[in-house]
Amino acid sequence: MADLLIRGGVVCDGDAPHQADLLVQGGRVTAVLAPGTADPSGAGEVVEAGGLWVLPGRVDPHVHMMDPGPTHREDFLTGTEGGVLGGCTTVIDHPRTEPTVLSADVLRQKAAYLTGRSYADFGLFGGGQEDNIGGLEGMWRAGALAFKVFTCNLHGVPQVRPQQMRDLLRTVASFGGTVLVHAEDEEITKANEQRLRAAGRKDGGVTSEWRSLEAEFTAAREVLAAARETGCRVVLAHASHPKIAGLVGEVRGQGYDVHCESCPQYFYLSEEIVRERGPWAKFTPPAREAAAHAQLFRQLELGVIDTITTDHAPATVAEKKPGEADIWEAPFGVPGIQTTMPLMLEAVRSGQVSLPAVVRAMSVNPAKLWNIYPRKGHLGVGADADVVLVDPAAEWTIRGADLVSKAGWSPYEGQKIHGAIVSTYVRGQLVAHEGKVVRGPDTGTFITRPE
Repeated sequence: MADLLIRGGVVCDGDAPHQADLLVQGGRVTAVLAPGTADPSGAGEVVEAGGLWVLPGRVDPHVHMMDPGPTHREDFLTGTEGGVLGGCTTVIDHPRTEPTVLSADVLRQKAAYLTGRSYADFGLFGGGQEDNIGGLEGMWRAGALAFKVFTCNLHGVPQVRPQQMRDLLRTVASFGGTVLVHAEDEEITKANEQRLRAAGRKDGGVTSEWRSLEAEFTAAREVLAAARETGCRVVLAHASHPKIAGLVGEVRGQGYDVHCESCPQYFYLSEEIVRERGPWAKFTPPAREAAAHAQLFRQLELGVIDTITTDHAPATVAEKKPGEADIWEAPFGVPGIQTTMPLMLEAVRSGQVSLPAVVRAMSVNPAKLWNIYPRKGHLGVGADADVVLVDPAAEWTIRGADLVSKAGWSPYEGQKIHGAIVSTYVRGQLVAHEGKVVRGPDTGTFITRPE
């Protein structure tokens, strides 16, 4: 007997797509059978998935839901609602909330506060700073899936300097943890900012010149050197350019446990768009030259870029608008949780990358990196039945006004998409169907590592 039978769809679990019947019982996948072999009479519900892709739910380990905190930008309710509508079934929220997650006590408080406020399952990052290195293991034991660290002063978060970075990574390595690093060199960005402000620059081109590729590459190289010295598992966040991803791939090829995250904005936007759109394409590191896109897709196909996330960091129209006259007045960040899977599936349709590579980067690999595999990230027997049904033939256009995020806009406004998410299941429960959420925000549960 099964609670749910998803019959006749094309299943892709990071390997070659194949037609299959998927059986679910008690919120878990119990069988993946040859098409037509499952007995529908033994299932509580039968979903005919002929013509649809059956994919594991997206695992997004890079979201800023602002909750608790400046929830006028986003909160866990709207953020995870957009997530499940966009095929995301597990989110891992970052520590930049109020209070910032810098201790085990705050992490426990945040997990308790978010219970009942999430449509998707959720995990939490702790923050790593120079003044809390001694408390990192306590956060790890309390359920932190990893630690976020900055090499620059940004978003009110202080930089971790090179020697202190080594101390931090050595500490995290001692208990088998993982560190995600935002890599931009503080001295280079500071000098660039002084030069641009002195010149009276306020235009959209400031962002690319301020947060330069040189600054990102310099910091990435230093962080990877620290990873080699300490043996800590390190993930470089939001790599913007093939040079950054290639650097990670080179070090990983030497046998070190280092990984590369990127985001759709680096595959779809460019420095020309950053210059033209100003505040509406202000995020950091910024998008680079359009000519780099093809190589990024190649690196994604080869697994050099091994995770795709959103860096979902909404700001409202009212907050971004002043940046049209003075780019310095706009905050960093763009919304993306509802559009990331559609954008990457559009890249599959256009032949820029294969479906298995995208599934690995959006589901399988992040689940493994953040220690929630095999429960999450795939559709194998025993995994949580986090399932997304996609109609690859459907066509639609991204409109900010149609998205759930409180931001109310999208950097991909007007982008045509081939492939629509029909249904999203979290642990076998139908949460979103045909563009509407059909369950309450008590669906999501707090996810920690298996002991």
